[in-house]
Amino acid sequence: MTEPSLATLAAVMGVHHVQLSYPAHLQAQIERFYGQLLGLPRVAGSPCAPARVLRYMAGSQRLDLVPRTAASHACECQGHLALRVAGLDALHQRLLAHGATALAVVQVHEGMRFYAKDPAGNTLELLQPAVTEISLPWAVWPQGVPVETAEKAVALG
Repeated sequence: MTEPSLATLAAVMGVHHVQLSYPAHLQAQIERFYGQLLGLPRVAGSPCAPARVLRYMAGSQRLDLVPRTAASHACECQGHLALRVAGLDALHQRLLAHGATALAVVQVHEGMRFYAKDPAGNTLELLQPAVTEISLPWAVWPQGVPVETAEKAVALG
């Protein structure tokens, strides 16, 4: 059997998280709405995330709620959909080759990522989790790709 090339492994694997912003003065109401009214379990934040980021789990998907102040309102990454991907570099090159707006790939605590804009201007975070994350239950690879091939693709980036 011929092993798929890394370029063919450039694929969206699922939703990593959704990040929404809220006016900072409404934090208590936001905590009540998502935690008590919706019943979402709150989870500990990342050591790299600001302390006021509220994190909840909606099933197996993470929801990050970020306080918005007048100064932070223009931040490119305030509200976005984060997609878990395999073959991040190939996907980055594909978007650039077709004229899409895509920022540089950077290393973050969760793996490697870049931000891109869709044609309507919505911000997407494309994240390739670190190798240690591929064993989590939500890590699903494209059908027919052997796990060892997918692991190699993640390790090689």
